[in-house]
Amino acid sequence: MENILMDILFPVSACNLCREKGRFHSRRPWCEKCQDEILTAKTSMPVCEKCGKYLTVLDGTCCSECRDNPPEFKIARAVGPYENDKLRKAIKVLKFLCRRYMSVKMGNMMADVVIEEPAFWPIDIIIPVPISKGNLKQRGFNQSELLAKQIGKVLKKRVCSNLLSRVKETPSQRELTKEEREENLLCAFKVTEPDKIKGKNILLVDDVYTTGSTIKECTRTLMEAGAESVSVITWAIGTGY
Repeated sequence: MENILMDILFPVSACNLCREKGRFHSRRPWCEKCQDEILTAKTSMPVCEKCGKYLTVLDGTCCSECRDNPPEFKIARAVGPYENDKLRKAIKVLKFLCRRYMSVKMGNMMADVVIEEPAFWPIDIIIPVPISKGNLKQRGFNQSELLAKQIGKVLKKRVCSNLLSRVKETPSQRELTKEEREENLLCAFKVTEPDKIKGKNILLVDDVYTTGSTIKECTRTLMEAGAESVSVITWAIGTGY
């Protein structure tokens, strides 16, 4: 009877990441093999102690970018490297196949990273990185907000989705250089209620950290509005040297 009920509530399908068929319900969106690969990728490389990028060249404790131009956020970390096929596929399934239930497992794993790293604390509020109106209309949801809400449930912290808004519609960042991305995003975000930001320790949530341009601009906007500190958690992150 229990198995029949599970099949009704969470229909059997293939693993979202490797597509192997089996008993993978929506509360278990990928198989144990893929889970093992994600966990292995998470621990197989050293990370920059500041931005959390996976270091391809070990030269001290920080990547060259953080040494030369330290970001304003306190710390950034991720579940694993964006170069890992399984981590990258999880984001695409959530965003482009609109399988919102993926955010529960992903958010839980992101929350675990925050819990295990003392430098994230204290945390007063959680804020997701806002997406463009065009993407929101097309997709119907902000993937970062879904992740933030799940993280908030685990950490028992308030999620404030409307305190940071995107006020500048920017073209796709995908094909731009790091410098072009930074210029593209300049003044793209605004704090809607500065009084609710002032003096707060903020956990900023996004799906991916690659060049860091979006995260850095959001951090700058929040700090200028009077935030005490900003820490960053993402599902996946790029590499540095």
